[in-house]
Amino acid sequence: MMHKNVSVIRITSRLFQYPDEELLESMSPLSDWISELPPGRAKEVFAGFLANFKNRKLLSLQEEYSRIFDLNPATCLNLSYHKYGDKKDRGVALARLNQVYQRGGYETAVRELPDFLPLVLEFLSVCPAEEYAWVVEEYRPQMQTLSARLEKSGSSYAELLGATLPSLCDRPFPEGG
Repeated sequence: MMHKNVSVIRITSRLFQYPDEELLESMSPLSDWISELPPGRAKEVFAGFLANFKNRKLLSLQEEYSRIFDLNPATCLNLSYHKYGDKKDRGVALARLNQVYQRGGYETAVRELPDFLPLVLEFLSVCPAEEYAWVVEEYRPQMQTLSARLEKSGSSYAELLGATLPSLCDRPFPEGG
């Protein structure tokens, strides 16, 4: 069984991905991961989100996702955008994050930028402790900003991120590993 915090981070990564057939096909393993979580806020939030997700049509889920994350810069899922906007410093931040992924032995197989929230969370669920600490230090404030903006907009995704943020503070790795 995975460490609770790793499970929470990995589940959030999956639930923040674009809703498509592949994500729908992964609902059974996600349900299993959620059922293995200890009782608490994260388990309740994830179970509620998943139940709502399963009861909706794919097109409706896709429209909501695009409206929230693709059409509204204030709630885009690219974390460096929340820190730098479209300034030149953002390119440096993206390159630095790519270097951290490489140091952590992580190869991105997606076509998203390295600061895409689901990708960052997936990395955090598998990376070494040093890279974990750097990414959390660098991008947790942007995740908090995004969470607050999602909450203000009334998005159900706000609860997902809100339930995950406390897990980022608790190191999911033993010292030195």
